[in-house]
Amino acid sequence: MPTYDIHVQCLDCGAEHPLLMRIFLIDGPERRESIAGWFQGRSVPPQVSAVKRHSAFCLKTGKKFNLDDDAKVFLMPIRPE
Repeated sequence: MPTYDIHVQCLDCGAEHPLLMRIFLIDGPERRESIAGWFQGRSVPPQVSAVKRHSAFCLKTGKKFNLDDDAKVFLMPIRPE
């Protein structure tokens, strides 16, 4: 089953940070894709909906921020070796 790391675009510094969370999707993107883009017009699986209950940590400023904008939350495919 395809595995994805979750990355977020930081509200403070604008960089992309890992959320340190992985999810499994049967039908997911082959390349980096925002949650908003990939699930537009599709039902969102519970494991993706659960991501919104988490907050992210800015590695540069040390501040936490909520994951309110699905366009700034990205699925990053993990390639098996």
